[in-house]
This record gives sequence, C-alpha cells and structure tokens, in this order.
Amino acid sequence: MPQETSPDARGLDQLAKSGSDLSKLHSIDFTLRFPTQTAAQKAELNLIGLAFDTKLEHGKSASEWIIIATKVMYPSQTDLEGLRDKLDQVAADNHGTYVGWKAKLFVRKPEG
Repeated sequence: MPQETSPDARGLDQLAKSGSDLSKLHSIDFTLRFPTQTAAQKAELNLIGLAFDTKLEHGKSASEWIIIATKVMYPSQTDLEGLRDKLDQVAADNHGTYVGWKAKLFVRKPEG
C-alpha cells in the first residue's frame, strides 16, 4: 500500500518543481480562518508568541476573519509538519481552522 504523502510534503514538491531552491530561506505565509474577530485576535496573540509576523483581515464573509502568519525559514518537511501541529492547535483552541501555507523565496532588502 503506498504511503500517504503529507500536505507539507506535497507543497514542498510543488515548490521544488516550480524551480524554487529549497536550500535557501523562504518567506512562508500560513493561513488560518476564524469565525469571529475576538477569536482571531486571541489566536493572533498566540502566533506572535510563536515568533510569527501576523496580518489580520476580513474573510470572504462578514463574520469570517483570516490571519496570515508569516515566518522566514528554510522550507523543510520536518519543520513544516511541526508547525502544522502547532497551528492546528492554535486554530482549534480559538474555534478556527488552519488552512495551509504558501512560500516564496526570501530576498533581503538592500540596506540604505
């Protein structure tokens, strides 16, 4: 029986196929959805405590709130799966859901 690949493994495979160099730093946006602004704000505090940069915004419906939690990191399956566990827990604790992630190569802005 073939082993089921994780969403993170599939995401990394897609990233590599698109030509991304997985040995370089990436800016990874993790998306979480919440049913109320209060729930989203509580979750946002948890995410800041986990060293994420966060952006809170309205979802598609008036009652939906979305957090984009960003972390600059090397995209490794082990790290992404560990973060998935933490993000699933933050979402569950606040009546929300962890949706998934998107990544792009991190480019440092020149100083000055």
